[in-house]
Amino acid sequence: MLQAMKRIQVIGPKAELGHAVDLLYEAGTLHIENAPELIAKDEISLAGVRQEEAEEIAGVLGTISAIFSTLPALADDPGTQSGIRAELEKKTHAELVARARAIISTLETTTRELAAKKTELTLSITTLNRYEKVLDIIHPLEKELPTLEGFEVTILLIQEEHREVLELIKKELDTITGNRFEMIATTVDADTLAAIMVFPKKYSEEIHAFIYSVNVNEVRLPKEYTGRPFYEMYALIEEERLHTQEEIARIDAELLALANSWYQELVVLKNRLSLIHAEVNMYRNFGVSEYMFVIMGWIPKKYLGRTRMMIHDRFSDRVIVHEIPVTEKDMENAPVYYNNPPWVKPFELIMQLVAPPRYFEVDPTPILAIFFPLFFGLMVGDIGYGLVILAFALVIRHRFQAIGFAKNLANILIISSIPAIIFGYLFGEFFGDLGETLGWIHPVQVLGITWNRVDAMIPMLILAITIGVIHVFLGLFIGIRNAIITKKRKHLYEKTGMLLVITAIIVLVAMLAKVVPAFSVYPAVVLIVIGLPLILMGAGVFGTIEVMSTVGNILSYSRLMAIGMASVILAMVANRLSGAFAFAIIGIIVALLLHALNVALAMFSPSIHAVRLHLVEFFSKFYEGGGMPYKPFKREVP
Repeated sequence: MLQAMKRIQVIGPKAELGHAVDLLYEAGTLHIENAPELIAKDEISLAGVRQEEAEEIAGVLGTISAIFSTLPALADDPGTQSGIRAELEKKTHAELVARARAIISTLETTTRELAAKKTELTLSITTLNRYEKVLDIIHPLEKELPTLEGFEVTILLIQEEHREVLELIKKELDTITGNRFEMIATTVDADTLAAIMVFPKKYSEEIHAFIYSVNVNEVRLPKEYTGRPFYEMYALIEEERLHTQEEIARIDAELLALANSWYQELVVLKNRLSLIHAEVNMYRNFGVSEYMFVIMGWIPKKYLGRTRMMIHDRFSDRVIVHEIPVTEKDMENAPVYYNNPPWVKPFELIMQLVAPPRYFEVDPTPILAIFFPLFFGLMVGDIGYGLVILAFALVIRHRFQAIGFAKNLANILIISSIPAIIFGYLFGEFFGDLGETLGWIHPVQVLGITWNRVDAMIPMLILAITIGVIHVFLGLFIGIRNAIITKKRKHLYEKTGMLLVITAIIVLVAMLAKVVPAFSVYPAVVLIVIGLPLILMGAGVFGTIEVMSTVGNILSYSRLMAIGMASVILAMVANRLSGAFAFAIIGIIVALLLHALNVALAMFSPSIHAVRLHLVEFFSKFYEGGGMPYKPFKREVP
């Protein structure tokens, strides 16, 4: 659920601003707002502070990042970095910036020049490779070309779709040279033609100017290649390429030496300055007048007392925390802060797929934490698969404890595996029908129905649709609640009308199925007569179309039966194949592989469909999103 938020101002003498900021940074509870912009000028004129320092640190960080882009990346050395970090933490902000500038003055010019030289050499190799390709094109046509002495060879690369430009070039060359040229066209690949032109050097300038004017890609051989035999040209290219590669290797060695000397300190400096920049950059949101400062923001209600006490203990009455009265409009812009119990918290990972809820909206995470495992368990529904998924998730959580995403994903699987085991007991499934075949377990009989999923397809379908009705109706009830809280009448009319009409449709279907008596048609008609005008008032004509869409949403829950059915049938196939081979070991291996595939599918497919049922079928009935996430002013772990 979302934590209640309070809007406060922290006010004190201007001289205490730095100390107050340090304390709030340490507390890490206040979501900062821009006080100079929000407080009216006629109330008190405030200005932002420390803009220059933030800009200076940003410039230093930009330069360090540029240096990193030129140095080879090394593995972090925790021991070395720890010693450097301990030393740097003793320095003031100004001393850290000065240290960073000293390193920059040592490295920036050198690394920039080396990187530029390396880029130039790399381009040179690319050019040499290009020349080699040109020679490869020309070489087979050597006998058709005139003697190259006194002539120039130029290659034009032309897209196949623009082949007609060759005639234009031929006509112009004929005019320029008086028909003293040769042009041979050959295919480079499916999309490119190479036109090889040979002409007297005295026409070179005029011809190249023309080629430039028609915007054709020209490849010109260097002068030192002109007039040489092809084998000498190839040798020159190879010699120059080897020399260039040696130069690049020398530059790489020099950059590596610099990295070995400075990389670890640069990493620590960058992390430390990034933290300082985050703190100092926030100063532009703090307002100062001639004598006082004002810090303004939002704080979760449960943290307000603790933060107020910290400030009082440090400053006594010199700095005060003033709670600001807020309007409903102010609360619409309040940041949202999840405050869920440990068993719900992992499901906040799924909530990251959508924008955060608005402050007045219901946080659907607890509902997600209840229904997601239910859906997952209903689709998997196998004791053996549930145990395998539980073991897999426990290993993942242990191996990747430090990675938040992996830990939360593992926790979701751990929680969801429990319903899978419970439903597996109800369905009598242990690796499909293996447990039942061995006499270990049998389907449970409830309401006169033996819940074997293969035999009880219709009851399973009815159960899935019933869950869909409950889930969608819950979404509509939440939508009505949100509409009442936010005073959106049209939404209230639409959701209420939708609830009444869908209820009427369900009653009519139940009547046709002879589940309810025939006179139920009368209350159903009354519900439709009341509900349809409400839908038209709230959403217009398109709202009536949404009625059928909602019916489709409910029917979509049939996948809870269908996916589970596919899983149990694949498990049964695996069990049958185990005895279908002459050699038992082959059958066992095939069965194990099919069960492994089914377990993988059981983790992936039910998870995807459970998420879809929430985000599409459920959320669409009430969820708007677009809230501002709570981002407290605090030190982030680098």
